[in-house]
Amino acid sequence: MDRILRGLGLATSDDKLFDPKVRDERTTFHRMMRLAAMLHDIGTFPFSHSVELAYINHWRNQAQITKPDYVANHEVLGSHIILNTDFDGGITQILKEEGIDPLELSQVIAGQSQNLLANQLMHADVDADRMDYLIRDAQHTGVKIGLFDLDFLIRALRLHEQDGQQMLCIHEDGINVVDSFLVSRYFWYSQIIHEGTGYKFDLLAAKICEYFLENKLSYSFENLIEKVSLNPYEYFTFNDSYFMAKLHEYLAGRARHPMIGELSDMLARRIPPAQIRVHPIKPTVIENEEHRRTLVKQCTLAVEWLKEELRVVDPEAWIIVDIPNKDVMFTRSWEPSKRRTALQSRDSVKVLTRHNELRLLVDASGSLMKILSHYRNFIPRVYLSPKTYQKLEKKGVLERMRQMVWANAG
Repeated sequence: MDRILRGLGLATSDDKLFDPKVRDERTTFHRMMRLAAMLHDIGTFPFSHSVELAYINHWRNQAQITKPDYVANHEVLGSHIILNTDFDGGITQILKEEGIDPLELSQVIAGQSQNLLANQLMHADVDADRMDYLIRDAQHTGVKIGLFDLDFLIRALRLHEQDGQQMLCIHEDGINVVDSFLVSRYFWYSQIIHEGTGYKFDLLAAKICEYFLENKLSYSFENLIEKVSLNPYEYFTFNDSYFMAKLHEYLAGRARHPMIGELSDMLARRIPPAQIRVHPIKPTVIENEEHRRTLVKQCTLAVEWLKEELRVVDPEAWIIVDIPNKDVMFTRSWEPSKRRTALQSRDSVKVLTRHNELRLLVDASGSLMKILSHYRNFIPRVYLSPKTYQKLEKKGVLERMRQMVWANAG
């Protein structure tokens, strides 16, 4: 974030930035954006999105019965921390002492600020967060597929003022590096985030944690919200060790749910589930909603057929089905009638031409995104225990599934 601000000419000097007595508009904005970048994930759950997925699913199930007090996700929890820790050593108090409005900061982090530029720097198809995690994840996994030229991308950033609002743009000369960035992100999500080994364990952890929540074996989201203000040191115990302790405590207990017991054992011993990759349950590049609807129908039929086969092969077997609601996209493609609105939106990538004209990246003739924005990667997943998978192979179920025709589904 600091490098972007300096590249855009929005930064202040270090002497001013780190002097708490200096509170002019430029210094405060620079400070605010650095803090937003630092604190944007402060509400992250143990094992990040793995456990968060359980809380989100549990919240959705609750919402069908009653109206929960809070939407359960890390953004809501993070915002609550920033706004409700007004005590000695608390973040709210520290921010106030340093001349930072906690409410404004939380709005910037949520992408809901009145300042469009601040929103874009934190939440857009090209923003500080995405630039950071693609490079960081590539380093820590050893997989270079998410890399891009960060220096070139930052040099290509520009400011443009329209209707009294400053907005973040890409200079026309930087179209190719933005294409490279968006392609890298697409491949990263397709290959590592949603199809890698890690995702299998994400789903195992989510299923286990959701069971803990349903049976009151773990802090509820309301418990966490309460602890932030009333018992922060107890809230600090809600970390990776907390979840692993709950996992091993469950494994050591006498009464165990058969499926959750096996999933817990697999997670504790790092045994990944087997994945079925047979059409239509495999990644497919799609270009329109009709194609997607057809694939969802095909996957649904295939899963139901597979469940019937499982009842014969192994009635006690479990199956985890994940047919996504969202797909991996390069960037959003805008309808012609919405082009003007998109130019003023937070997320869309905007190009500033050599003639100081503003246009969408997806409209730029030299951009791959003009074509690729129409395509998405639909990634359905079905997981089983390795033993169950072997039984299906031995009985010829998967071979029959490969030969099935699902073209007339629905």
